[in-house]
Amino acid sequence: MDFIITFEENEKAFIVKVNGDVDAYHSATFKQKIIEHMNITDRKFIVLNLGEVSYIDSAGLGSIVSLIKESKKKAKEIVLCCLQPQVKKIFEMTKLDKIIRIVDTVEEL
Repeated sequence: MDFIITFEENEKAFIVKVNGDVDAYHSATFKQKIIEHMNITDRKFIVLNLGEVSYIDSAGLGSIVSLIKESKKKAKEIVLCCLQPQVKKIFEMTKLDKIIRIVDTVEEL
């Protein structure tokens, strides 16, 4: 499966749409591209739309934790949205759902 990241902005947020697995193979690219765009947007919310992500491993989770730390330095907030049930369960099992906001849709922001 291809790994594709696209970016868009709305009035409230900078939205990162991810298509593909966020795993050891793709996590460095995932993190690097998001940080590059996080540095140039003036939006407070960075929404990671993971609706097309069916698998995330520990490297992917580590990248998201890194992004949370980086966003706090820049007074921004990472928000996850549109998680598939199996991906949401991983965030719940690792208790990361306690440190990052998860919403069902971008409009909930």
